[in-house]
Amino acid sequence: MSNRKKEEKTSKIQFKFDRKKDPIIIGIFILIVLAIILSPNMYWITTAKWTNWNEQDNKNVVTAMGNENTKERFRLYFQYYNVLHEMGHGLIIYNKGVNIPIVEEEQLVNDFAVAYWNYYGNPKKMDELYDIVTYAVEHIGDNYKNGVDYMENAKKHSDNNDFDDDFFNFNDYGWFQFSCVKHSIEQNKSLEQVLKEMGFKNFKLTEKEMLIHENMSEEESTKIINEAVKKFNEWGLYFPNAYQSFSGNPNMNTSRPFKNILGIFNLF
Repeated sequence: MSNRKKEEKTSKIQFKFDRKKDPIIIGIFILIVLAIILSPNMYWITTAKWTNWNEQDNKNVVTAMGNENTKERFRLYFQYYNVLHEMGHGLIIYNKGVNIPIVEEEQLVNDFAVAYWNYYGNPKKMDELYDIVTYAVEHIGDNYKNGVDYMENAKKHSDNNDFDDDFFNFNDYGWFQFSCVKHSIEQNKSLEQVLKEMGFKNFKLTEKEMLIHENMSEEESTKIINEAVKKFNEWGLYFPNAYQSFSGNPNMNTSRPFKNILGIFNLF
């Protein structure tokens, strides 16, 4: 048999072999697509916990929270207040809310978290939160002393979708976030107003009440998240199952959506 005929025969055999595999590959692809579509969404929240940090992180926490009642102030901010900030991002994602630059969205979700706790929280905790963020804004770095505008400064270090890598440090990003919260508390917007600014039209708030969370802990923080998911759904807004993990890094407070694939693995 000539080399040319051998090549033709090999090519035909390979072609027939691929045709047998094609339906299997297509079938697997269809199953994966269906699994992604039909599997439930999840929202994953990572929250900093009180622990033994390295020297620099410990210094930063004391700078922001002060030397007195540092642990309690840290937990109130990150495990009580900030989890609602993270959930605000999720509400926008899952309910197709406003599409605005990242700097403005950060301010907006802080408006939301403050309004949520003004509606459902203990006023004494909100007073303490204001004391925490005011102290932090005045003691982190030199921006406050130099009269820097926190929004304009953040816009210089961001595009529409994200911040520059070098902006993610304690003196810049940390100061920006505390400044946002301080502004939100001073603005004192109603929860209904903020939800409308987030782009939501069809919702109905439940009756105003005080949700009791006295002693903050990791377990209580998770309870707060589950409680908020229930409230969102009662308002008529969609929010998926929310899961929380805790980080020993005080700078690690983030959230992101996941797609759970048939309970086996997760995708962003």
